[in-house]
Amino acid sequence: MISGGIFGTSMNKGFPWALFTVFLFFLYTAPAQSGQIIIDSDQQFSFAKTLMERGEYLQAINEFERFIHFFPENENVPKARFFIGLCYLKGKNYETARKVLSEVYRTYRSQSIGGKALLMIGESYYRQAISTEAIHYFEKVIKEYPDTEIKNQAIYRLAWSRMQANQWQEASDTFKMVEGGSLLYGGSQILSELSLEGQFLPYKDPTTAGVLAGILPGMGHAYCGRYKDGLVALLVNGLFIWAAVESFDRDHEALGVILGFLELGWYSGNIYSAVNSAHKHNRKLKNDYLKSLPDQFRINLSIQRDGTFGLALKFDF
Repeated sequence: MISGGIFGTSMNKGFPWALFTVFLFFLYTAPAQSGQIIIDSDQQFSFAKTLMERGEYLQAINEFERFIHFFPENENVPKARFFIGLCYLKGKNYETARKVLSEVYRTYRSQSIGGKALLMIGESYYRQAISTEAIHYFEKVIKEYPDTEIKNQAIYRLAWSRMQANQWQEASDTFKMVEGGSLLYGGSQILSELSLEGQFLPYKDPTTAGVLAGILPGMGHAYCGRYKDGLVALLVNGLFIWAAVESFDRDHEALGVILGFLELGWYSGNIYSAVNSAHKHNRKLKNDYLKSLPDQFRINLSIQRDGTFGLALKFDF
């Protein structure tokens, strides 16, 4: 009886404190629970893609990586990894883009997204004007994905890479390889004819420019249409030659030797500059011609309402 009374008394005294403790628990945990953020896979993926479409590539990369971290088994993980590579590509971080896209290709080689990754690796080299590597990867796409539209896209870009490499006839023949059922067919037929005109662009021969500069300083620059540079080269070399001759005539041999040595440097530089001017002229001429061709190659990645994923290339003619 005594022990029971003591126990009952203790219970009565302890109950209010226990109730107060429970109250404090809910008081402090309720706001924390209500402030939690629940990440939804579809919303996270959509948010990352929206950032990419707005051109906020670094932020998009972070959000795609967050998506992959929290939802590693989600069906959109291959697309997220591909989008990360594309963000690096659009951000002109070509080396990193190739590393990411190469991993996508190796992992999903048997799927169409692997072909898209390989195509974009070629595109990264094309944008850097590394034509040899671009040609290699576009040819690889054609070989490994012969029964898909990706093949026609690779053929089309391969032709552009060959124009970039001054392979005008080969480019024309490549444009003709685009299949009739492809959306690229009509434009390819037009470009097949226009590409042949690249053979007749008024290029300047670097050897001729160097020889002319050697005969008369400044003449090589004038041959390349850089008349101001030619005039400067003529005046500078002329002044040094005149000063050296005058020094020898007045028995200032040491000064004449120094001026002659300096003139040799200016003379050699004049030849090198003329040759370089010819290369620059040819490069600009080719690039201006390529830009004038009826083509706009823009990569738009889209996910359709039915959930399918595609690489849409938009061409404006």
